[in-house]
Amino acid sequence: MNTIYFLLSGLIAGIIIVYLKNFIVKKFTKKIPALLPEHFSGAIDDISNTIDKVKEKYTESFSGKKLTEGLLKVNNGVLWAKDFASIFNLRKLIIVGIILGVIYGYGYYQGHINKPVQLNLQGKEVTIKLNEHFLKIEKNGDTKVIDKDGKVLKIIKVKDIPELSKLMRPYGFELLPFFTAGGSVGTTAQTEVGLGMQLAHWYKMNFSPFITSAGLYPLGLGYKITDNSDILLGYGLGYGGDTRYYLGIKFRF
Repeated sequence: MNTIYFLLSGLIAGIIIVYLKNFIVKKFTKKIPALLPEHFSGAIDDISNTIDKVKEKYTESFSGKKLTEGLLKVNNGVLWAKDFASIFNLRKLIIVGIILGVIYGYGYYQGHINKPVQLNLQGKEVTIKLNEHFLKIEKNGDTKVIDKDGKVLKIIKVKDIPELSKLMRPYGFELLPFFTAGGSVGTTAQTEVGLGMQLAHWYKMNFSPFITSAGLYPLGLGYKITDNSDILLGYGLGYGGDTRYYLGIKFRF
């Protein structure tokens, strides 16, 4: 049951965070030209209009003849290219990438939580009484549970320590409060500070909605740079009703 939950949580967290990343990057990409000089924005608009015209020109309508050719013709390079693009389009590749990430993460996690715990006591050996048994830390750092006669009952592994095991998960859901400071642009540019809650993580990326002195950011995307700090992007609404784009640093408590 724990395995099913672990895999399912990874799949859901991956879908949420990867699509959130694509959404926020797209929004920021659209906002950046508006902050550039006018001639840059005009050039970008010209490129966009040209792309739209090309799409309109080559939009296909339904044809029975084309359907027959598409099903039966195998010596047409154009049709092979279309099939290839259909199978390997970006959306499908994202889903496949997430599934592969879940499988890889599960294997990585299982491999590490089954490793014996090693405590560095600088070459010293320690024995600690645990009710009727004893915890023995060897000179090489190995940690074991032994009985009064010295018989090894259990070698302590990472998975036997819930806090350590949870810390090593490559993805999953959690409730981790954080503080953030940074700046945003909307109708005006502002510096701001705020608080938020990390709800899920996918490797180094995480889903982190937050609230600041300038607005609400239900779509927050963090990227881990140290053990307790992230770069944080946010997309949300200012208290004046304007759309705001946030960039800052996030610190977990």
